[in-house]
Amino acid sequence: MPRTVKDPEERRRELLACAMRLFAEEGYDNVSVRAVARAAHVAPGLAYHYFDSKERMFAEAIEDYARRCAEGVCEVLDERGVPLDEKIERALETGARHGGYPYAEFFHAQGHGALHDRLSLAMCEVVRPHLQEALEADAAVRGTTAADTDELAAIMVYGCVGLVSGPGMPDDRALAAARRYLRALLAEFRSGEALP
Repeated sequence: MPRTVKDPEERRRELLACAMRLFAEEGYDNVSVRAVARAAHVAPGLAYHYFDSKERMFAEAIEDYARRCAEGVCEVLDERGVPLDEKIERALETGARHGGYPYAEFFHAQGHGALHDRLSLAMCEVVRPHLQEALEADAAVRGTTAADTDELAAIMVYGCVGLVSGPGMPDDRALAAARRYLRALLAEFRSGEALP
């Protein structure tokens, strides 16, 4: 059979996607770098070329999966010509729809709380700069300075992930609380009063 040559980044992404699928289906303890290589139809040496250990492969698979899960939220936040309030509402709705996450059951399974938290934090790191940029754009449209946007983006993102991403979510009560607090934070941001 002829050897298939692929772009190194494409091959790496394929290995990460295969690794995430195996970790979710079989559990961390039952997957090895060799098993991922076998499932991806590549030589083990090639898999080790990209990932020197199972731990490294798992960490990068979580980060890659977090980026894929956050894509929809980031796309909403990056839209031009859409008011910030609408972006935040749509981003919240998009993020709360767990059906769009192929391994949601794995991360929400009993005993996987630490894995879920790790994924949630990775998603926050992906979304945070997009929200910060949206906050800065809102301030520019209003002709004001954008003080503390990095801190505000962190408070908004990390707070919302905790409210809308746990097992049994989306919970209408948690979503309503997230909306209420996000509106209050936006009102404070727009008041133009920077913290001393």
